[in-house]
Amino acid sequence: MMRIFLILLKKQLALEHIFEYSTTMPLGDYNTAEHGNAEHTKRSQLDAALDSFDAALADLITTVESGSLDQCEADEKVAVWKRFETIRNKLPVVDHGLIAAAEAADLPRAYCSSTMAQFLVRVLQLSHTEAAARVRAAAALGPRTSMLGERLEPLLSGLAALQRGGVVSAEKAQIVERAMHKLTRPGLHSEDVATAEQLLTEHAALLGPADLKNFAHAVVNAADPDGPEPIDDQQQQDRRYLELKQRRDGMWHLQGRLSAALGAQLNAILDPLTKPRTSAIEDTDGKIIQLPDERPRVQRLHDALDEACGRLLKAADQPSVGGVPASVVVTIGLDDLLAKAGLAETADGTQLTSDQFMRVADEAEIWPTIINRRGIPLALGRTQRLASKGQTMALIARDLGCSFPGCTHPSAWCDRHHIIDWILGGPTDLNNLTLLCRYHHTHFLQKGWTCRINTDGLPEWIPPRWIDQDQQPQINARIRRIHTQRQLDQSNRRRTPAAA
Repeated sequence: MMRIFLILLKKQLALEHIFEYSTTMPLGDYNTAEHGNAEHTKRSQLDAALDSFDAALADLITTVESGSLDQCEADEKVAVWKRFETIRNKLPVVDHGLIAAAEAADLPRAYCSSTMAQFLVRVLQLSHTEAAARVRAAAALGPRTSMLGERLEPLLSGLAALQRGGVVSAEKAQIVERAMHKLTRPGLHSEDVATAEQLLTEHAALLGPADLKNFAHAVVNAADPDGPEPIDDQQQQDRRYLELKQRRDGMWHLQGRLSAALGAQLNAILDPLTKPRTSAIEDTDGKIIQLPDERPRVQRLHDALDEACGRLLKAADQPSVGGVPASVVVTIGLDDLLAKAGLAETADGTQLTSDQFMRVADEAEIWPTIINRRGIPLALGRTQRLASKGQTMALIARDLGCSFPGCTHPSAWCDRHHIIDWILGGPTDLNNLTLLCRYHHTHFLQKGWTCRINTDGLPEWIPPRWIDQDQQPQINARIRRIHTQRQLDQSNRRRTPAAA
């Protein structure tokens, strides 16, 4: 027990050395030539402090893993745990100093990052949420300097002192910081804001996160009972903008500020489509294998927008260009088309890979222009290759929705997929068509799955060998169940005599 406390003390002293050098270091030292010697000294001190901290932490880990805690009584274990948590609570103070120094040296721009949060995401591989939280915490609790280079107290000095002493966790500090941020709007009485800060700081050390969050909500409402004034519609219209630019790598960069009405509409459209999409297949033993959705939320949101745009393209009232329904003219070399290689190019210069071209050609109104080796157009492709209304109704009756195994997406959210690509001569008939939701149309089709129509006239999917070595065909359980029931109903009707 004594050894663990000595190690914790050693670790705490090492951490305090890092605090000293990261928070008292002149923020311009790393960028100023005349401070070269001072810079080298400070860097050596930081390295020594980090080495000491790292060694103490390694010693503590070894001591804990060796079974030293087994010899401790319950209250002694709790004491060690509390002491270690106090040390853990101090760690964000180092972050605050590092972020302040990075901002003073303009490191984000040196690393081609537009913001400090983006810089942290890139350099430290943090999530955007974690990076943004650290930047906000540093702004409220970290060191500041005046225009003349004088050191200033942190914005929330009382809370910063508690964090430096290890009294509050980063989670509780974030709750207080967010509450105080709501009280920064003009028009509030400074005395009310100061009282709110004092109350929140005092209770941060006493309450757990859940109770502190409720208390913070009550304090904010008391200090600002009217809440922020809503932005009027004209101001929203003045601030609205949207940018869509293509990057050199072919991808598109989207950013903007949406009005409250448009944001609510877009969120209502995309939110249901961002839920994880799991699928299930059956192995040879009848065991169900779950295929998880490995996309992070940001990619699911992108694919939700893709799915929504796909529905818009299929809508009967889509925008027109010069009286003709909106179309895409895509040019591709004949050899590239046949070999499924090379790049296709749209009229606005956008380049698509052959796979992307095939995927777009399967549903969009597209005019493929085939050119010879000298770049001369040979033929303008046909556009009348979408399934007719009658064929679509037959597809809906047969597939009942997405035909991929385990998917339950309804027909309204599905694309009509050519099993053999239409652009390569695949016919537009029921033996070459199936319904696929946008997710499976885009993803699993590209992961080695293939489709065919079996002898019963139903779509079945053959998994890649990395999923099923025997590549046993899979039929969507919903399709199999409904068609089996239909066969039974027909058989019963044939056996039942007609009413006289």
